[in-house]
Amino acid sequence: MNKRFVAIGLLVIVIAGIAWRIHLGNMTRKSVIHAMPPITVSTAEVKLEPFSPEIHAVGSLQAINGIVVASEMSGNVTGIGFDSGQKVRKGALLVQVDNSTELAQLDADRAKLDLANAQYIRTEALYIRHASSKSDVDIAGANLKSAKAAVESDRSILDKLAIRAPFAGEAGIRLVSLGQYVAPGTPIVSLQSWNPLHLEFTVPQDDLDKIHYGQSVDFTVEALSDKIFQGKITALDSRIEPSTRNLMVEATISNPNDLLRPGMFGNVTLLLKPGSQVVMVPNTAISYNTYGDYVYVVEKDKASGKLVVHEQTVKPGDERNGKVAILSGLKAGQTVVSAGELKLHDGAEIAVNNSILP
Repeated sequence: MNKRFVAIGLLVIVIAGIAWRIHLGNMTRKSVIHAMPPITVSTAEVKLEPFSPEIHAVGSLQAINGIVVASEMSGNVTGIGFDSGQKVRKGALLVQVDNSTELAQLDADRAKLDLANAQYIRTEALYIRHASSKSDVDIAGANLKSAKAAVESDRSILDKLAIRAPFAGEAGIRLVSLGQYVAPGTPIVSLQSWNPLHLEFTVPQDDLDKIHYGQSVDFTVEALSDKIFQGKITALDSRIEPSTRNLMVEATISNPNDLLRPGMFGNVTLLLKPGSQVVMVPNTAISYNTYGDYVYVVEKDKASGKLVVHEQTVKPGDERNGKVAILSGLKAGQTVVSAGELKLHDGAEIAVNNSILP
């Protein structure tokens, strides 16, 4: 019996010792917490602001008129009428392929045309005086038409040997030299029109009902990050791409200063109809976490009257101009920490200094 009392006594002593250690630990933590100075942060008020939804995509620029000019006929290059990178007008001579043989043939066929024309006039006059038959007139007329066709054929070949710009645009790097032999299909130069340009991008099929002709589009590229190029939707593809379930959209972008080039890619922002007001906070206020995104909400402690922060889980939406739409977790009028939150923890005491920039 005495041993049992001794054991119970020892157990009571151990439990009391553990309780005393826990009490001392709590007292120590409280004293440390109270001894820590408040953490200086910047704050922002949660506000309701107008918010227009947007669709974002990656787009690529295409020239409305853009080709690689090529030779249609074979021969040696006898003349070049442009410099690499030069602006050319519609119809300007780019390259002349040797046409000496065709010019000689044209002279011969013109002479045949003159003879055929004279024979037709003479035969027709004789027919009126009943000195020739209707068959002679028909034969003379057929010969005249054949001679005219030969001359037109010569001119057509000469036109093909004189390679001209089919539209006004920017010539690229010249791909041929004087004296070079070119075969049909030999590339001469890339010719692109730069203003306006077509912007091509895709959107998911779920957004099909949000897109229409004439809708405004903003386009930005990394090389010109300080500029926004604007345009409007001018075409929608006739089908959804089966492999991606996306719709190809084409917009026309103005490029008055020739800053953009065909082939550039960048970010597309499709502006939708204005929406309702939503809760907005600075994007610096949100701490993103695998287990849930959160902000620190500023409150006044009822017991001490000091400013403290509490973690509040939120559901962020689209980001716009340095602010994020909050779909749930906050309401207008609350105050959140916008800078200095990395030093905070739930329940931390703070001092507000809004001169601190995020």
